[in-house]
Amino acid sequence: MTEVVYTEEIVPPFYAFDFAGNMKISSLIDTMILASEHQLHAGNAGSDDMVEKGFGWVVVQYHMDIIKMPQKDQKLVVSTQAESYNKFFLYRNFWIDDEEGNRLVTLESSFVILDINQRKIISAAESLDNFFGAEQTSKIKRFARLPKVSKDESDNTRDQHIGYYNIDINGHVNNSYYFDWMLDSLDMEFLSSHQVGSVDIKYEKELDIDSTPTVYSTYNPEDMTSIHWIESDNQENVIAKISWEDIPS
Repeated sequence: MTEVVYTEEIVPPFYAFDFAGNMKISSLIDTMILASEHQLHAGNAGSDDMVEKGFGWVVVQYHMDIIKMPQKDQKLVVSTQAESYNKFFLYRNFWIDDEEGNRLVTLESSFVILDINQRKIISAAESLDNFFGAEQTSKIKRFARLPKVSKDESDNTRDQHIGYYNIDINGHVNNSYYFDWMLDSLDMEFLSSHQVGSVDIKYEKELDIDSTPTVYSTYNPEDMTSIHWIESDNQENVIAKISWEDIPS
């Protein structure tokens, strides 16, 4: 099957960046997912198209590497490619380059398709008419195994309110909000002197408008990694491991 790469150019708006002019992690995710949404919509598999069928796209796991963080007013070339699919999982890659073709960000992802009414995962292989060049496979792609953590290990704990505008078309919290909530658990001094090198995140159970989540985090200065997780009703909803680098002075 012919590989299909979808590419678009974008200059992200000013609110996609922090006060230092670095692109926010949540904005990076939104920008890449929007590119895939444009490709999917052209093939009648966008979010609106899926909802009409009673289905929804649900992200399971991301691995992201940031080679160089995009900056305010920078033109970005955003690309995505559906890599492969098996009975339940669909794997999609993303990357962001600058105008000169220098690689800035890469993202690997896995998705499932959810029956919105029954709230259960359905067969990806049997639910789509267009696989956008993805190869059918029996293999399950392995992402990083994230550590088991407990509340006692948390350095920071904060209850998180869920508002109306946090909920997306599938009826649950949009996955990009998790990044803002988790990073907000770190103090301003740390965030202003460090930059994200890589992120591994796994979504376990969706949050909805009635959820009452608590955000936890812990930081290990020896290997410059932080672990973040969100729980609601004694269930883990999402867990992430972030590797950090010092911002050069």
